Amino acid sequence: MSDSKNLATIQPRDIAPVNYSFNEITRMAQAFAKSGLFGVKDENQALALMLHAQATGKHPATIMRDYDLINNRLAKKAEAMLRDFQASGGRVDWIKYADDGVTGVFTHPFAPKPVTIDWDIERAKKAGLAGKAGDMYSKYTRAMFRSRVISEGVRTTAPEATEQMYTPDEIRAIEVEQVAQTENNAIAGAVAQITHGLSQDDVDALVMTMDVKALPELKTAFAAAWKAANGDEKAQARLKSVYDQHKADLEAQVVI
Repeated sequence: MSDSKNLATIQPRDIAPVNYSFNEITRMAQAFAKSGLFGVKDENQALALMLHAQATGKHPATIMRDYDLINNRLAKKAEAMLRDFQASGGRVDWIKYADDGVTGVFTHPFAPKPVTIDWDIERAKKAGLAGKAGDMYSKYTRAMFRSRVISEGVRTTAPEATEQMYTPDEIRAIEVEQVAQTENNAIAGAVAQITHGLSQDDVDALVMTMDVKALPELKTAFAAAWKAANGDEKAQARLKSVYDQHKADLEAQVVI
């Protein structure tokens, strides 16, 4: 069998019988959101899922069942990945399925040999998951490990079945990691600012805050800018110079 035929066998088989109009898709999205079916309650999210159904030739109900929108990113549920994986000839042998860990052996016609995937609490801690999503891992331990095993196993042996998507749990973990990285960058920036003083752009931004039309506003803006300079003597000297000039200009306007 050729590679093109092999790839075709892994594509989802639930082809929609018709192409829906945008009005029909919108009405379906409204109905799904109103009913709360499959946990989708936002009409815009339901509409996005309906459009993905149209683009991929899937029935709208199948899309609602198999996919989630997590922070505006489309995620494919682990069960859907496993279903497409098995439909394309894949097989999973569950060696272990317990609260202290889940292990599965994945085989697929595309893979040269079986692949063993295991997840446990120690691996979750190393990946930074147990601490950040501790409630989920403590309440639904086996389910969380199983989802991770499926995603990694399918991605390793038959990646087409993932449709180049992550599971909802993986996207949530990515979002947490991005927030943590942003916080780390902010802390590093604050430390650099204290150590090396403000950049020219930072000083210019503080100067702009004093571009006001009244003396009371100028005093308030200057006090805030002075505090933000955080002891940077050069920055504070420039701020004081700008303040004095603005103050003189405003006082002259009052006299006139």
